Amino acid sequence: MGACCSQSSAKYEVPASNSKSTSKTPATKQPKSDVPDFGLQATHMVMKLLGRGGEGETWLCIDKESGNPVAIKLIKRPIPKPAIQVIKREIKIQADLGQGHLNIVSADEVILSKSYLGLIMEFVPGGNMVGYVTKKRETKSERGGLCLDEDEARYFFRQLISAVEYCHRNNVAHRDLKLDNTLLDHHKPAWLKLCDFGFAKHWQANSNMETMRIGTPEYMGPELISSKSGYDGKKVDVWAAGVLLYVMLIGMFPFETQDDNYNNTAGLYDIWLQQVKSSWKDVPNNLSAASRLSPELKDLLDKMFDVKQEQRASIDTIKAHPWFNMPLPSVYEEALKDLEEAQRSIDEQVSKGAFQSVQRDMALEELLDRAVTPALPTEEVTRLSLSKIKRAYSILKAKNAGTSMAAVAEEE
Repeated sequence: MGACCSQSSAKYEVPASNSKSTSKTPATKQPKSDVPDFGLQATHMVMKLLGRGGEGETWLCIDKESGNPVAIKLIKRPIPKPAIQVIKREIKIQADLGQGHLNIVSADEVILSKSYLGLIMEFVPGGNMVGYVTKKRETKSERGGLCLDEDEARYFFRQLISAVEYCHRNNVAHRDLKLDNTLLDHHKPAWLKLCDFGFAKHWQANSNMETMRIGTPEYMGPELISSKSGYDGKKVDVWAAGVLLYVMLIGMFPFETQDDNYNNTAGLYDIWLQQVKSSWKDVPNNLSAASRLSPELKDLLDKMFDVKQEQRASIDTIKAHPWFNMPLPSVYEEALKDLEEAQRSIDEQVSKGAFQSVQRDMALEELLDRAVTPALPTEEVTRLSLSKIKRAYSILKAKNAGTSMAAVAEEE
């Protein structure tokens, strides 16, 4: 990532934007007069741009009925038919996975106005991990030269692995794990939320992914960069999770190129050579950084950065590793206990098939079919609920739940 972890944004292919945010916006303030309404004036107050992607923009909005802040990814219609299949895949994956796991951003509704298709997601007010790690990096001398100390990194990493494990259990590879796609919510300490499923894909049992190179260069495993004979989506996610863990601690990438043109094949080849020719610890930029990590952590990274994907650590290997299971300070242990308690209530509903709906999928197909055509003059705003599960925020202890999500958005 070079000097600053916030510079990692280059990708292959264009992903969908997500609900990532770097600031909180008052829920009660009126939007600026130059903020577009996207045809949603009857249902939502559009407040602030959160981010841009290749397909559209994500905006912080206030639901006029509930008063709650939401993040809406908006795509201008009519949408080209080839793009609608990718959008459909992303919506269905995020709707199903997000409803089932609290460490995954929830996709709650799809809305269709005369001019835009919108994916309505939970608003995550704490920004992404890029901003968090960058801020910590400014005072890393207090932590022995690390951006996050190993305990705090382990706290967030356990949540990431839980989210990735849930994806894999449902035969989904995320394929774009990175700091940019991990958000922090309002809890203290924050819960981590995985977002941006624009590159995510289902796989059939024992099948290889296609050979298309996809993702963010510094997070790509060597088999993904070479991309000659397909790859195991689960092991690609493990490699990227290792990079994410390293960056949380060090504030730099373990493998990177000096070529600023990320679409340059030479730059990718430079990263690939570093990966296959030496251990991550022996890359010149990493020599000093590796010395600041515990032996247990270096052993885990060795296993996650195994060049041969068939020998690389699995999620089960990571969860059984001594470093992963080291005790945490009480503030982190209590936060994880609260999270696990809330997750259990979600699991009970998931086990009953609460979020699986053939009718919902049929309605989604019908709505997306309309999105590829210009709106009729008489067409009204259509809202389709994707949510079948009541998220378990109300279960949390008062000291962690604090205030409502609307109040959180209103704070600053």
